[in-house]
Amino acid sequence: MKVNSVSFVAHSGIGRAAELEAELGAALAERGVEVDDGSPDLVVSLGGDGTMLRAAQTAHAADVPLLGVNLGTLGYLTEVDAPDAWAALEKIASGDMEIEERLMLACSTGDQTFVGLNEVLVERASRHRLIRLQVRIAGEELAAFNADGLIVATPTGSTAYALSAGGPIVSPRAACMVLVPVAAHMIFSRPFVLPPEDVVELIVDDAEGEAALSIDGSIGRDLPAGTVVRVARHQRPLRLVRLSGPGFVERLRRKLQLPG
Repeated sequence: MKVNSVSFVAHSGIGRAAELEAELGAALAERGVEVDDGSPDLVVSLGGDGTMLRAAQTAHAADVPLLGVNLGTLGYLTEVDAPDAWAALEKIASGDMEIEERLMLACSTGDQTFVGLNEVLVERASRHRLIRLQVRIAGEELAAFNADGLIVATPTGSTAYALSAGGPIVSPRAACMVLVPVAAHMIFSRPFVLPPEDVVELIVDDAEGEAALSIDGSIGRDLPAGTVVRVARHQRPLRLVRLSGPGFVERLRRKLQLPG
């Protein structure tokens, strides 16, 4: 892969991230590679999974690959640890890598459109009351959920908030979306695995007040009663750099410290 410019997304609260960005930037400059946030050929995330989610926005918008360097705790989405960052960049420059495509979500609320790697969450805006959300899937009415919220997750996001809410673990190679109720106050409260071509609509019930929208835990806005949130597969996936590290199952076992 020819790399003429690199953009870094570093965790501002980790001192080592800024140091590593400076070190890698200097080493790249010696080899004639620019650090350019405008039109990069590669985006490098320096931090944990939260930083990866922010970097995914940058990489997806530029339609370039994303390399994750872990300086956090879990680092489930990242590819290498900080000591191996330069070796990883050398592998990428020599073409010794693979690109793994990850499904992205497109979320619209009528006047705005967002993209997300992990999940779209519609949740209650008040801590004192539930919200009531009407759900349509591919134009068909499903149900009205009285709950703390509803999650529409990607396979990547299936091991994040959706997992803690009772959703299934989905291989990132699967093409699907997962709808997961959050603490629903009803007898039927099961996750749904949906084909990627379906459009999920979450309608904030007029009688139950405001809700809040969150994309990947950061992008957010309030949702007045009557708002329709439409979630669908984005036409373009995110491209993650994969080197010679473990596969999905082994990575899952290590990061979640599964027994055996």
